[in-house]
Amino acid sequence: MPPPRRLLRFFALAALFFALLMAPWPGLERGYSHLFRRGGDVVFSSRFWFWPQARVRFLDLSAPDLVSRINAVIPGRLPSGFEPPPAQGVKDTLMVLINRDTPASTGQLRTSSRYVAFGPTAMIIALVLATPLSWRRRGWAFFWAFLLIHAFIALRLTLTLTANGFAADKLYALFHPSVFWRGMLGRVEALISDDPTVSFVVPAFIWFLVTFGSRAVWSSRASRPDDARSDVDSRSSSGGARTDLPRG
Repeated sequence: MPPPRRLLRFFALAALFFALLMAPWPGLERGYSHLFRRGGDVVFSSRFWFWPQARVRFLDLSAPDLVSRINAVIPGRLPSGFEPPPAQGVKDTLMVLINRDTPASTGQLRTSSRYVAFGPTAMIIALVLATPLSWRRRGWAFFWAFLLIHAFIALRLTLTLTANGFAADKLYALFHPSVFWRGMLGRVEALISDDPTVSFVVPAFIWFLVTFGSRAVWSSRASRPDDARSDVDSRSSSGGARTDLPRG
């Protein structure tokens, strides 16, 4: 059982780091949303998993030339007088869904880089930073945590794109599940992609996985090598102070 003082310090540091990362820093938000869209393009722009005829492009909803960017993605398919969906609250990214087998129909979905991706990433960063690890162990923990949290982000996006686009009742849909399975998919998507609690639970689970091998760091003595060294020194000094009386 970790000492109460060490636990309190961990939770206080984790809350502080998370609050600092989630503070509305305009430059950080713009930079991360750009990385989020570039990452989405890397994963989904050439093909949508097992369907090579489908792809998704991620565009900036606040871009002044958004119509031109959409037209570049699907040239010649926009109707005259087309108006792109406006940015809504924290939703800053437009996902354009394309099925090459149905060129006359495309899909458009909005999402938020802050809540879908940055929130869970900030949470895992805060937890790892607050954990009493050596910097070498912390570096490896960050490496595996980033891999796992971005796999989770890709899963979130996949569920959203599938449930609300490629498996929905749309002309560009890739497959058409039954009403039962469409409802099941919608409920799973709502839980994984929309429930804000999952943005805390999944990073906490990943943090547990990447730091479980470091349980000893929670010991009040394990992270204090000076104490162990002082114990050895004290035993040595006490042994050295022992003298044998001469025998008469």
